[in-house]
Amino acid sequence: MLQKSAGIVSGAIPKYRQLLIILRNQILKGEIAPGERIPSEEDLINTYGLSRGTVRKAIAQLETERLIETEHGVGSFVRALHPNAVPFHFLSPLEPAELAAKYEILAQETIPAPLDIAEKLKLSPGSMLIHIARRKRIGTQVASYSERFLNLDILPSLVNEDLTKVGSIHDLLVGSSEYPLLRAEIEIEAHMINEEEARLLESNPGDSAIVINRMTYTAPNRPAVWYWGLFKDQYHIGVQA
Repeated sequence: MLQKSAGIVSGAIPKYRQLLIILRNQILKGEIAPGERIPSEEDLINTYGLSRGTVRKAIAQLETERLIETEHGVGSFVRALHPNAVPFHFLSPLEPAELAAKYEILAQETIPAPLDIAEKLKLSPGSMLIHIARRKRIGTQVASYSERFLNLDILPSLVNEDLTKVGSIHDLLVGSSEYPLLRAEIEIEAHMINEEEARLLESNPGDSAIVINRMTYTAPNRPAVWYWGLFKDQYHIGVQA
């Protein structure tokens, strides 16, 4: 992981991305608190020996990620998002079949973040995270497959939990983590599954399935949990404050 003391170096990672990682980590770790001003363009140029264009590109990306907001002529400040938000719960469908649901754990581990997941969770490549993959069966039939990747500090003990008996991992995180989960962005689509997806669902390539991509956030707008799910026949969602 890049630290401020390491400076900016030439290499495979563009310099603006190195600066982005440094500033992003300082914000997400609370080293620059909500409402505080981040270092000025001039300070960043002088500290890291960068061009103004490189610095502005990193700051623009922080704005895109909604981590900062800029007041022209004043500076850029860490956003204090959703000050009144409270954690929420996802509700399971109230169907008799859910009572018979069983969970099969395929992965429950701590791993270095793959590059694509590091990008999603706004982590430095190789940062340690928790990876959970499991199948839900109702009777002998696979109903769904899901994967989660989450920052290690959200709930380090998750790798030791018996997740075969936990219906909602999200609710477990809400109840046990010191970090409140305050917002989620969900994408839902249906498509014909490929061979790998068919293997996960114990189905046939070309069958249709519902695909869920979900990012859950903690404050200040910090990506916390990346979820990907495959549902064979149907997907239900309910939310309770």
